[in-house]
Amino acid sequence: MTLYIFRVFTFLGVLGLFAYMLFGPNASNSLSQDLELVQKKHAELTLQLDLDKNESNLALSALYRSRVDYRDKEEETLSKIKDLQGEVDGFTPRLATIEKEIKEKSDELSKLDQEISSAREPIDKIVMQIQPIEEKKKIIEKEKLKLQETLSLVAQEAEQIENKFNSLEVKRNLASDSFEEERSRLMKGIKKPHHLYYAVDKEIVVANRAPSGKGIFINNGYIDGFRDNMEFITRNENATSNLSFRLKATLVQKNFSFLKFMDQLQVKDSSFASEGQTLIVTRSGQITEERNQVDQNITLE
Repeated sequence: MTLYIFRVFTFLGVLGLFAYMLFGPNASNSLSQDLELVQKKHAELTLQLDLDKNESNLALSALYRSRVDYRDKEEETLSKIKDLQGEVDGFTPRLATIEKEIKEKSDELSKLDQEISSAREPIDKIVMQIQPIEEKKKIIEKEKLKLQETLSLVAQEAEQIENKFNSLEVKRNLASDSFEEERSRLMKGIKKPHHLYYAVDKEIVVANRAPSGKGIFINNGYIDGFRDNMEFITRNENATSNLSFRLKATLVQKNFSFLKFMDQLQVKDSSFASEGQTLIVTRSGQITEERNQVDQNITLE
């Protein structure tokens, strides 16, 4: 279309120029010059026309190629659409089945929601019951925290006391060791009596216990320093009680003695002195019968 319009305008221009040259005021003088200009202009227009024609041909070729590509893509797209339509048609029965399953699951979900709502009612009641318990728990936790703080303070005080006790124990041990050394040194210069001295410890072994339980027999006698009516404070680490108890020698022979319990508790409890046990006896002063009776009454009470 553009080429056709260009040709029409070119023809009209040439025709107008030719008429101007024929009928113009200077037609006779400048006819040759105008003719040359027209020919030159015509040559330029012809060249431009060829160029435009080439560009039009190139554009038409590109257009034809694009049309072919478009047709190929269109056919490919139509093929894909047919394939997809076939897949959609195949999915239609399955889609109906899925929709049916979804409806069934929705019905089950509704039933479950109702069951949950029914089951939640006792839970709500339990929650209401738990609230005061939780408040009480918080109060107890606060009290527990205070007790823990108090316990921490008490533990610190106990640790301080324990440190003081350990320090005092060390001092006591040092003093005790010093006393024993001094006592041993002094005892070396003292003539020992032929019988057990007061506050002297002696280790004995129980040979037998009297059938009545009132005393014990030992294989030690007067050659070991025992005498009649001597009284002893006795310790037995295997007894049920760590408290010491008293014994009295009522029968003393050369290598044999009978020691009587001065408290009814030892008479009843054989763990204080049984056959084969080792006892540590320390001679003590004698106590009166009245004082002994009072001690027995206190023990029985």
